Amino acid sequence: MHVCTCKQIKMMKHKKRHFLVVAAASRGARFFIKKALRQGHDVTALCRAADDKAALKRMNNVLENTNLTPNGIAVKHTAGKLKAKNSNILKPETYAQLLREDESIDAICCFVGVTKVKDMINAKNMLYTDTIQAIVDGQRNSRWVETFYHGSVGTEGVPGQSITAWPANYNRLSNLVQVIFPIFKNVTKSEAILAKAQSEGLNFIIFRPAALKDTPAKRQYGYVFDTTALDSEELPLRYAKRTISREDTAEEILRVATLPNDERTQWYGHGVYLVDMKDKYLKNNK
Repeated sequence: MHVCTCKQIKMMKHKKRHFLVVAAASRGARFFIKKALRQGHDVTALCRAADDKAALKRMNNVLENTNLTPNGIAVKHTAGKLKAKNSNILKPETYAQLLREDESIDAICCFVGVTKVKDMINAKNMLYTDTIQAIVDGQRNSRWVETFYHGSVGTEGVPGQSITAWPANYNRLSNLVQVIFPIFKNVTKSEAILAKAQSEGLNFIIFRPAALKDTPAKRQYGYVFDTTALDSEELPLRYAKRTISREDTAEEILRVATLPNDERTQWYGHGVYLVDMKDKYLKNNK
């Protein structure tokens, strides 16, 4: 069964990494960055600001006001270094320049997302595809690094061959969401951009968290690759909720990003659904 527990996370071993984080001030990215820094990794954060100095000030303020749930990610005695840039995340040159200038950057983590209803119903909104295309083109013009994409629930199947659809434990009416909110189709298309670049040398992992909550980490979530099912041996969604906290999601992305290389490669090219499991299921499967 693919269920993560607090004990598994605490026992994790890792080597130091340098993450370039896109949409770094977003609610999910804040948890990822703060945990990564505490674990000793370096972070270059991209966020909106007047200039780089203002971007760093904004990120420091954001992180100071981000409260972490105790335990979980192990803490290093020496924290990682934080840099911040106000660069345009929709321009390929942003990524090409940063990757050329700093060879220590070995991963890109994208947390871009739409939060306003007016943007979700706008069929012309291409935020996801525009951002991912810029990330891919930037790497194509410089060098390839591992890419971790915090996508969204609403895509089923292997990236590049996936469709816009909801997990198996959602009701049929849920699939009307893609009609009401066309932004979800754009998320699916953004995954295809990553999949197309895989043959050129891009290693990527896509995370598809369930409905996100602003609640403390419970560390009682499950995951499954690509396709969901009610009675799947990997993750039976009959016993799953339809939600997960932003902190749990960020913690899982960091856990996977710092797995030993031979373990992490098994995740490459997959879309990973993340969801909280029901208490009854967890008690019966200890």
